[in-house]
Amino acid sequence: MPVNTQLSRYAGEGYVVVPQLIPANEIAAIHREISNIAANPGHYPDELIQIEPLVRSTERVPESFELGIRKLFRVARHNEFFREFAFHERMVVIAQELIGPDLFLAQSMTLMKSPGVSTPKIWHQDNAYFRLEPPDVLGFWIAADQATIENGCMHIVPGSHQHGIVEHSGEGDEFGIVNVPRDEEVVAIPLNSGDALVFHGELQHFTPANLTNRRRRSIQYHYASSRTSWLGPNNDRSYFDPEVEICGRPRGQI
Repeated sequence: MPVNTQLSRYAGEGYVVVPQLIPANEIAAIHREISNIAANPGHYPDELIQIEPLVRSTERVPESFELGIRKLFRVARHNEFFREFAFHERMVVIAQELIGPDLFLAQSMTLMKSPGVSTPKIWHQDNAYFRLEPPDVLGFWIAADQATIENGCMHIVPGSHQHGIVEHSGEGDEFGIVNVPRDEEVVAIPLNSGDALVFHGELQHFTPANLTNRRRRSIQYHYASSRTSWLGPNNDRSYFDPEVEICGRPRGQI
């Protein structure tokens, strides 16, 4: 997609789909590294490996420890492979086109909807967690398996970023939008493995549970402009703790 078209769609609708952003050999490397982490949980801090609620409660028993993982949180901070991936040229170039030359990585995750154990991620806006101002923050949601409506692809409300942060409530993974979008506003974004959804940090989105027998792994990297300021309450950084300076002038020097 031409740069001008990317900029126009991102500004107006809050998202761009980039087919085959990540090649198959790199997707295979992502799969291997996820499995390496799952095989060595004691090598990492507790915040990294987060388990599906149905598995934690023993309501569901997965076939393996890896298949019970909901997410790997702040994975670029805790793992060298995923830290280096944050500098991926294809992602950095797009982020610079959309939000400027000076970037840091606000947050990284792998998101794993395994068959039989996953639950929805409720409607939310990512900058409702981060509280960055101006809201020059965007996410790359990269499919590491084919993502379909049935196995939990992203669902969005195009243009919803233009209305700012709406009211949220709840804690942790249950922190979400109070008045959820109407069905007719919602657009599902199926992706093939290696495709990416690039979306504004205030775009409203959610993912349903995986209702198939196929895995649905994805990785998500949020980049922000170094000129942003954090406006979180009472210096509580539980929802925002920047991970990596990426390029250009660092935070505090603009």
